Amino acid sequence: MSVSMKAKNPDQSGYNRDGNNVFRHLRDAILRVELQPGAIIDESSIAKALNVSRTPVREALIQLIADGLAVRKGRVVSVAQMDLASIPPLYDALLISSRLVQRLAAEMRTDEELDLIHQKLIDFEETIPSLDGVMLTEANHHFHLAIAAATANTYISDFYRSVLTEALRLHRICFSAHPYNDPDINTHLAETARQHRVIFDAISNQDIDAADKLAVEHHKLSRSRLDTLISRQSQSLKEELGL
Repeated sequence: MSVSMKAKNPDQSGYNRDGNNVFRHLRDAILRVELQPGAIIDESSIAKALNVSRTPVREALIQLIADGLAVRKGRVVSVAQMDLASIPPLYDALLISSRLVQRLAAEMRTDEELDLIHQKLIDFEETIPSLDGVMLTEANHHFHLAIAAATANTYISDFYRSVLTEALRLHRICFSAHPYNDPDINTHLAETARQHRVIFDAISNQDIDAADKLAVEHHKLSRSRLDTLISRQSQSLKEELGL
């Protein structure tokens, strides 16, 4: 299935001929599940919708492929598929990288980087009352990226960003079937905000061991939430099939 995108006022959105802007537009569409896994990304349709030439679209597709969000088979580019088999290795990579990132951030962070982490923490907390799944996952994503930016190691932060983005896409796919309207969501969000606070404190105090342990605790919370959503999807499917 081929999917094209329609930009909102493309002439006013700064796309012009900037491949980075086209990349961000397509990335957001994939992460918001507007472009479903397996959907073909039609170069010509994208260029027309965003009022750009094909060159920035091609640049954007190259970056999407490099980030693992898209795949190329011959001349066809499509959104990367996701399946249950990818979850264990993805979360293994997320656990290892998040522990390393938080340890390095606690050791290497500057005052300016700490201020940014704190601002992203506040942004997440202020988004909670909306119960908007897209906004909340995005705010959570930016909080963790701010921590990664404090590692003083672009190799590690780039790897972590890639893994974190794939985990974000997985969560978004699950949330698209089960929005933030379940009875335990407020408890989950309150615990997430609490853990963000203690992670920030550990990094602020440059407590490397505490930052490491908290990364493990936060990973368990995220994985537990994902397992719950997957279980609900499985149950819904069984009900639809009358099993």
